[in-house]
Amino acid sequence: MDGMNRMTGFASGMDINQMVSDLMRAERQPLEPMQQNSMELQLKIDEYRQMNLKFSEFRNNTFDGILRSSNMRSRETVSSNEAAVTARASASTPEGSYTISDASLARAEMHVSEAAGENGSFVNDLAAFDRSESFLQQAELLHGVEEGQTEAAFAIAVFDENGAAVPQEFTVDESSSLDDILNDVNQSALGVQAFYDEFSGRISLQRAETGVFNETGNEIQFGEIDADGEFIEAEPGEQHFFSTAFGLENNTPMQEAANAAFTMNGLSEMERRSNSFEINGLNVTLNQPFTEQVSIGVSSDDEKIFDTVMGFVEDYNELVSAMQEKTGEEYFRDYAPLTDEQRRELSDTEVEMWEEKSNSGLLRRDSIISGAVSSMRSQFYEPVNTADGDQAFTQITEIGITTSTDFRQGGILEVNEEQLRASIAEDPDAVFNLFAADGETQEERGIARRLRATLDDSIQQIGQRAGRTEMSGNQTFTLGRELEQQSDQISNFERRMQQVEQRYWSQFNAMEQAMARANAQAEQLMSQMGGKQGM
Repeated sequence: MDGMNRMTGFASGMDINQMVSDLMRAERQPLEPMQQNSMELQLKIDEYRQMNLKFSEFRNNTFDGILRSSNMRSRETVSSNEAAVTARASASTPEGSYTISDASLARAEMHVSEAAGENGSFVNDLAAFDRSESFLQQAELLHGVEEGQTEAAFAIAVFDENGAAVPQEFTVDESSSLDDILNDVNQSALGVQAFYDEFSGRISLQRAETGVFNETGNEIQFGEIDADGEFIEAEPGEQHFFSTAFGLENNTPMQEAANAAFTMNGLSEMERRSNSFEINGLNVTLNQPFTEQVSIGVSSDDEKIFDTVMGFVEDYNELVSAMQEKTGEEYFRDYAPLTDEQRRELSDTEVEMWEEKSNSGLLRRDSIISGAVSSMRSQFYEPVNTADGDQAFTQITEIGITTSTDFRQGGILEVNEEQLRASIAEDPDAVFNLFAADGETQEERGIARRLRATLDDSIQQIGQRAGRTEMSGNQTFTLGRELEQQSDQISNFERRMQQVEQRYWSQFNAMEQAMARANAQAEQLMSQMGGKQGM
């Protein structure tokens, strides 16, 4: 219709714009239900995806909660002297009592300056020395650096778990300050901590890791990298830049490395490189040296297991309630989704009340969700028969969990907390297996694993019907294809409406043109007749 000259009633005196608008409003009446159907399809897709999100959240919570051995086989520890020893048990730690005595702590090797200055300082004028200025250019203030030296190189080595040297080379130029040199060492992969004390004019060098790694010498060694890339340790008293400049050339540690040593459950002279270590699944930390016997008790953390089971029940009931609510919502056929034009005609309160009903019941009696609820409910009552025929519990009712007798609640779970606590105290592993057993057949699988399998199937079915995410292409799922078809129908209808409107305007234009010609002819005739009468 673009480019058409519209005649708007100059000849006929009629309001053509209003007449075409009224005619088109009547012609467009079939469009409204099509738009509403399309909107309802989108709302239904959104409802499905929200339910799928709830399924996924429950499935993930189950995996992170009741299916985790660390939650359901949780252990708690009690130390008779926590100032001396603390401990933390893992799920694999056997219950029982452990004793530790005659403990000494692991230590890291440490070197400190022992230069010719006062109290071993490598600086002969502390007031004049500037740690942030060039180190080599302040040679006259230092005991072990030759004046005129413009560059230097050195290497430091530590030892790995296999006792092999791990060296790293460092370079110093005229711009390098003391802070630069120490920062390079601290930021290296050696795991060595170095710092300078301005009050004493000394440095301290300590390995970050405790324990003995080098059985035949120092844990920290100073030297250089030769032409073949091999580390060569400087001999005691040998002139070598790093050890000489900082008064470390005698190679004698101020503190030698040592392993932690202790007696545990009667086994004497046990050693570990760190003061925190694991034995038999028990993580032990020695906090101070001691000789007396310290007891560590390991037992099942029944309270954490109870909380985990109750959390699972709460999540399950919340999910079932949401599923029951959606499948039981009333559907209001007379309250289709509002189009934009309809919204403009209503107040905000009226829109809100209308949408409350138009959004209701979109998943009423949905077969996927109803089927999932039914399957989940039945799986709680099927016995769990693992390969271990001596299991203490095979049914959920035996540990105090039953479904509600009120059928309107959709089978939510009720818990006899006293019976559940007693079951956990009796055999926490059996309670765990009741939920988490992982067998080849359905009857050998725990209840939580069965539920996850049911939800996996439901998530897949909903994905096929409504797509899994916002990124799903409409052609990949059923409702999306219906939405595309509806969109095509709307587009085709809109094109027909353009043709109809163009036809109306063509007809009215033709009428206006005809009336204009008739009026012109009448005026001409009247003019001629009037002229003859005047003769």
